Amino acid sequence: MALNSQNLSQELINDPYYATVESRLTRIGMLLGGLTLVVGALFVSWKFVVSFLVGAVISYLNFCWMKQGVDRLIGSFSSEASPAPRPSGKSVIFKYFLRYALIGGTLYAIVRLRLFDPKGAVVGLLLFVAAVLLECIHLVVRTLLEERYGRT
Repeated sequence: MALNSQNLSQELINDPYYATVESRLTRIGMLLGGLTLVVGALFVSWKFVVSFLVGAVISYLNFCWMKQGVDRLIGSFSSEASPAPRPSGKSVIFKYFLRYALIGGTLYAIVRLRLFDPKGAVVGLLLFVAAVLLECIHLVVRTLLEERYGRT
């Protein structure tokens, strides 16, 4: 079982799709975020825009820290030393709990303190969920087209 996990993790680390997924998701998130900011500034309010920005920053941090945790987990199965330095286990665990504290604090500020526009903050918090969803749709459509027409 351990040998199989090592081979699988090594394949995943060397997969070109996995190697570029973070940059693609970041670009998609930035594009969606920029569009949302423009629409929010033109048609909603400054409070929505600020709330969206706070939610989007937390969403981005959550995404980055979660990816670090997954990379750390995958790297722990790998027998080969990876060229990139891995974050320490304590750092990953700290960030794991910090991201929940940030999300919880934002939701508390929305509900109790009324500092943020609830719609803007929630849309911001869901920014990278939307980016992942769009990437999944793109991958499914691309795979279906490859199967149907035999090309990329």
